[in-house]
Amino acid sequence: MPNFGSKKGHTFEALSYATIGACIDVQRQIGIHCMEVDYQRALELALPKQGLQFQREMEIPIAYEGVVITKRRVDFLIWDSTSELILETKARKVILSEDVEQCLLYLHQGGYRLCLLVNFGQKPLGTRRFVHTPDR
Repeated sequence: MPNFGSKKGHTFEALSYATIGACIDVQRQIGIHCMEVDYQRALELALPKQGLQFQREMEIPIAYEGVVITKRRVDFLIWDSTSELILETKARKVILSEDVEQCLLYLHQGGYRLCLLVNFGQKPLGTRRFVHTPDR
């Protein structure tokens, strides 16, 4: 796996690379006209081939003034030996602004640093990467 260096000191480049590689492999094999759940099921097979561990449909609590008011499920939490990321999948012609907002909500409320938004409905594969750097 390539060793990507980050100018800002992030450690998740290799994890991003492997995750996107698994997504590309899934799209290459099953095409662009499936449902989102079909891509997710295929990713459950593709991610371990990249040496990645994952949890599917993990809950993230959404809090107001420290009180959990609801929970949302992220499609995947993926990790390797050095870092972790959230993977949110879509199967649309284009990524919508509410998809971006969903990822930002997960990052901020869940306390995660990285979210990949992958759209299997686009060819080539549509990808967006969001990095959350909380205030110190």
